[in-house]
Amino acid sequence: MANVLILEPWHRGSHHNWFTGWASTSRHNLNVVEATELGWRKSLITAPTQFAAKIQDCHGEIDALVACTPIDLPAVFGLLDRSVKRPPTLLYMHESQIGYPPGPKGGRAFPGMVADWGSIMAADQIAVATNFHASLLRSRMPKFARDLIGPGESVLNALSDINVLPIGIGQAQFKALSKRGPIRVLWNHRWAHDKGPAEFVHAMTSLAGEGLDFQIYALGEVERSGRRAFSRLKNQLSQRILLSGFQPPHEYGQALSLSDLAISTSQHEFFGLAAAEAIAAGARPVLPNRLAYPELVPANLSSQFLYQTPLEDFLRPLLSMSRDELHADRHLTTSHAASFSWSIVAPKYDAVIDKMIKDAG
Repeated sequence: MANVLILEPWHRGSHHNWFTGWASTSRHNLNVVEATELGWRKSLITAPTQFAAKIQDCHGEIDALVACTPIDLPAVFGLLDRSVKRPPTLLYMHESQIGYPPGPKGGRAFPGMVADWGSIMAADQIAVATNFHASLLRSRMPKFARDLIGPGESVLNALSDINVLPIGIGQAQFKALSKRGPIRVLWNHRWAHDKGPAEFVHAMTSLAGEGLDFQIYALGEVERSGRRAFSRLKNQLSQRILLSGFQPPHEYGQALSLSDLAISTSQHEFFGLAAAEAIAAGARPVLPNRLAYPELVPANLSSQFLYQTPLEDFLRPLLSMSRDELHADRHLTTSHAASFSWSIVAPKYDAVIDKMIKDAG
C-alpha cells in the first residue's frame, strides 16, 4: 500500500466524486489537499504555495503525488525547499484549457494553456479520461508549445505515452426504475455556455409546439451564461418540468433512474460523467457525435445514440416510440457503462501509481 497525496485545486462536484470513488476502491492510501476556492484563474497563482507547504509537512510520508488540473505544477515544485525530494508525480488532466471552446465573449484562456504545458513537462506520468482527450492534447499542445517557445518536440515526447484512465462511476447507485406516463427527457449538465443549453431548450420548445408528449428533468447548476436558456425553458414549458436545478445526490439519482432519454448538446466534453451516469441508470443516450461521447456507447450501435442532425430531428421519432422499443438495447448500453465502474477502473489507476513508484527507484 502506497501513500498517495492528491493535489486538488477544485475539490467540488465531479472532482470530489472522482476522489471519493477512487479512494473508496483503491488498495492505496489516498489523501487530498484542496486549494482555497478562488476560481481556477486565481488558483493557478495561489494554490502552489498551499500545495508546496503540504508536501513539505508530509516530507518522507508521501510515496506518490497526483496533481489535478487546472494546476501550475512547476510553481509547486519550485516552491519546495531544496531538501525535500520531489515524489514521483502523475498529472491527471480532468480538463485542459486548450480543449475548451471560446467563451461567450470570445477569446481563450492563455494562462491556463501555459499552466497545462508546464505541468505536462513537469510530471512523470500523464493521464486523461478518454482517448479523445489524449488525441486532442497530442494534436494541439505541440503546436502551442512551438508558438510559445520554439521547437515542440519535448512536449510531444511527454505526450507520447498518455495513460487513459476513465472517470469511475458508482454503478450500484444508479438503477433503472419502472416508468409510466409520457417519455421523460433528462438534461443533467451545468447550465453554462459551453454545455449548449440554448440548443436543448430550442429543441424542447419546438417539439412541444408540434404537440409531442414528454416531460423534462432539467437538472444541473445554473451558471450566469446559462440563465437565459434555463429561464426560457421554465417560462415556456413549466407544466412539463418535473424537477429542475441542482439536486442533492438522492434526488439526482432518483431522477436519472426515472428518465427515458439522456440528452447532451455540449460543445466540450473530456469524458461525459453526467451522460455516463444517466446511461448506467438505464436512460437511452442522445448524444452529439463528437468529443468524448462516442466512447460512452457501444461502437456498433453508435448511429442509434449519436446525432449529427439537428437535435429536434433526431428526437422526434424517439418521442413517438413505445418504451419497450425505446429501451430495446438498454442491456447493451448499461453493460457498456458498467465498464466505467470504480471496481473496474480503480485497479488501473493503482497500477499506474505502482509503476511510477517502481520507476522512481
